[in-house]
Amino acid sequence: MGVIWELSTPKSISFIWGLGRLLGLILTVQIFSGLILSFYYSSGIEAWNSVIILRREVRLGWVIRLFHRNGASFIFLVLFLHLLRGLYFNSFALMNVWFSGYLLIVLCIGTAFLGYVLPWGQMSFWGATVIINLVSILPYGKNLVVWLWGGFYVSYLTCRFFFTIHFLLPFLIVILIMFHLTALHLRGRSSFRGIRNSSAVKFKFQELFLFKDLVNVVLIWLALIISLIYPDWLSDPVNFIISDLSTSPMHIQPEWYFLNLYGILRSIPNKLGGLIAFTAALASLLILPSLSLIQRIRIVLSFKYIFWCFLFLNLVLIWLGSQLVETPFAEIRQVLTGLYFVCIFIILIINLIVKILF
Repeated sequence: MGVIWELSTPKSISFIWGLGRLLGLILTVQIFSGLILSFYYSSGIEAWNSVIILRREVRLGWVIRLFHRNGASFIFLVLFLHLLRGLYFNSFALMNVWFSGYLLIVLCIGTAFLGYVLPWGQMSFWGATVIINLVSILPYGKNLVVWLWGGFYVSYLTCRFFFTIHFLLPFLIVILIMFHLTALHLRGRSSFRGIRNSSAVKFKFQELFLFKDLVNVVLIWLALIISLIYPDWLSDPVNFIISDLSTSPMHIQPEWYFLNLYGILRSIPNKLGGLIAFTAALASLLILPSLSLIQRIRIVLSFKYIFWCFLFLNLVLIWLGSQLVETPFAEIRQVLTGLYFVCIFIILIINLIVKILF
């Protein structure tokens, strides 16, 4: 602990540099609340009933569940802000930090998807049916789908398997966080002025971050408390209906933090094309470390444009992902998806030209 208090930190960094620690706090709340919920949750045929009993019969069970369910939204909100900060201030130049952060995003997405299935509501059931069925287009995909489902359709065996993986993945996330922090401290933090290693402009950790971290913590706890007053405003009402294999919802959509990728997936009618676009959009963040050469030679390319394009396209895709597949939303969704990949293609071309010339 003493080493952390004495850690040198650039004095020009602001509150948004505390988002990583805020993520650690929310993740801790998620792990402990999830551990308590696992004592009462039944992943078998009584999955739906166990959630009802937890909310109605267990003392403060409804509070713990709401913290855990809404905590996922707060994790992704802070995670997106943390990612945007890294994109805006060119943090992708630290390759090990960026790659480990990317893996953390992928693991968080997987963990959140598995957790969304566990209440065994109508939207959870059909979400698992639609998303896992995408794997069927891969080589031996149909066999893999049967293995993931535990049968020829989504059943309580699927719920039990998903609960096991959902329970284990946070431990892997914690290990990866340790690697992420180690890589960060080995390379050092950067500030918005590009200062990283000059000790003349650094302060001790406790002198700089104690107040800023306390402000972030108070704000996030206020948000969590407000989420108890309005607990279901981010939830789909369809998921409060028990799963039914014979009836599917008119409009299947995931939680809000999946809607940008879901919008890209639905923009292409072909299943294989949609899966390729979905994977490419998720993997697009991996190309950013290759742009460090452009950053070093200070070519006339502002990374701020990349940031604003990325932010605008993702916000609009989140909105479009929640809309029905009908005119004009389907056409707008296809246009925005095309612009998303055009921006990535332009970045790759510029990077290639710079490498050839320099």
